[in-house]
Amino acid sequence: MGPLVLTDLDDTLFQTLRKCPPAMGDGKLMSTLADGSPSGYASDRQVRFIEWLDHGQIVPVTARSREVLERVAIRQAPAICANGGCIIDGAGNVDQDWHAHLKAESLEIDPVREIHLLATDGLVSSAYRHWIVQEGDLNLYFVVKANGDDLSILDEAERRAAIHAPQGWRIHRNGNNLAVLPPWLNKRHAARHLIEIRRESDPHLPVIGIGDSHSDVGFMDLCDFAMTPTNSQVWTLLTKENGWCS
Repeated sequence: MGPLVLTDLDDTLFQTLRKCPPAMGDGKLMSTLADGSPSGYASDRQVRFIEWLDHGQIVPVTARSREVLERVAIRQAPAICANGGCIIDGAGNVDQDWHAHLKAESLEIDPVREIHLLATDGLVSSAYRHWIVQEGDLNLYFVVKANGDDLSILDEAERRAAIHAPQGWRIHRNGNNLAVLPPWLNKRHAARHLIEIRRESDPHLPVIGIGDSHSDVGFMDLCDFAMTPTNSQVWTLLTKENGWCS
């Protein structure tokens, strides 16, 4: 049996057309928007990489909600959605034990909706869009994006979030994505839960973690092997001021 492959999606296995490499090849449409229009493409190299990964069991570990994940052309179950806020089992069902665990945790911390309102109050609606990511009856985290190409305006949104986010909350920024997460929500926690379940029946199951951003490192750290694209946020940090790369 091949390895368990826990992998981020956006900017790891595919990206928007604007971010696609010059040596794209024919490429493959990987994701669509809610209205059905194209949003994400994999280059020919990424397509071949995905085919290779498919010799194991691919498990998406994504910030996408379950609903948004359904618009991606990749295996849907098992999966970790919404930054660890929802685990889908191999049969496509929501892991209710995990949902109940997160719900209990959320009751002991500042409400996501309250922090969202405080952090986004005063942001110019024409310049930003923002929303709360939910799964079932649980508010998980909130996202702020710029409406234009000038991503520097997210500096203001990040400053407001830093002021209003209580101690222990995490602010993650990568490109046009500013996410503010409560302490109980983490890809790492959900990945550990899933890995422990799988290793109950297969103690020596090899696990590979793949991601591109700082927020992915938490779950990659739990795996036996870690991989990252060489144009990623993670790789940039690893190679910064590294003389061996010059």
